[in-house]
Amino acid sequence: MRITLMQIEAFYWTARLGGVHAASRHLHLTQPAVSARIKEMESLLSVKLFDRSKQRMSLTADGHTALRHAELVLNNSTQLEQFAAQQKQHRRLRLGADECSAMVGLTAVISEIKAHFPEITLEITIDVGAALNRKLNDHELDIALLTNPATREDVTDVFLGWMTFQWVAARHLEIADGPFLPQQARQYSIVTHSAPSTLYSVVDRWLQESGSASHAFHSSNSLAFIAKMVSAGHAIGILPVPLIRDMLAVDMLKTLPCDPAIPAAKFCLSYLTERPDMQLGELVSIIRATLVKQNFLVD
Repeated sequence: MRITLMQIEAFYWTARLGGVHAASRHLHLTQPAVSARIKEMESLLSVKLFDRSKQRMSLTADGHTALRHAELVLNNSTQLEQFAAQQKQHRRLRLGADECSAMVGLTAVISEIKAHFPEITLEITIDVGAALNRKLNDHELDIALLTNPATREDVTDVFLGWMTFQWVAARHLEIADGPFLPQQARQYSIVTHSAPSTLYSVVDRWLQESGSASHAFHSSNSLAFIAKMVSAGHAIGILPVPLIRDMLAVDMLKTLPCDPAIPAAKFCLSYLTERPDMQLGELVSIIRATLVKQNFLVD
């Protein structure tokens, strides 16, 4: 057995206040409890700390030496508690998100985190999934919202749902009725994310499976710009369904039901597994629940 902080406190305050009765009041303990802790400490040290032969308890020579050590232990304990309190007040959470989750649900996620963890300082990074994945693996982020993560063993991936995609075009663009086929894509300029990215891979894979290619392939790391290019009729593209709901509602875009269908992508919340100063389980639950409320993903 080892000496406990509770035993040290009982000994220290009995010595400083001159007796078990005063120490018990200070520590909000019963006198027998204080006495028992002192006796346990004496037994563990194999020394007598107090001379109990007189009416007032007095320290023995060993007791005086032990008191100096006890004072150092309690001072260090207090400093450690102060350090922990400061850390709690200045906790930092580096949260990364891809542009789709940022535009659709991130502001709601931020509001919920602030409401539940007012002591946390958020640092937000918006980037393509490949960049977020790299930053998470390099410990430059604590949490990331992204599709198809490729993380290392010290990162935990939590599957949240499926990200679905649609071919889209400007409402005024004339495209033949019926399923949109890869052969038709050759006739149009296509705009998508730069490689490597999930969106680029989705477009590239869909075209390659049929041996088709666009005669003009534009790239941008901004989903907002891609959507603007498409709505203006300068290109067509594949976009995440959560991003285009509002644009479809006001007739800025139209979907192009296609053959073959576009595979959905896994959308995950990935986080550094070892963050002892973070209540990661609760954070994950809050973020997941918030994105569900935003109808961000498909089960």
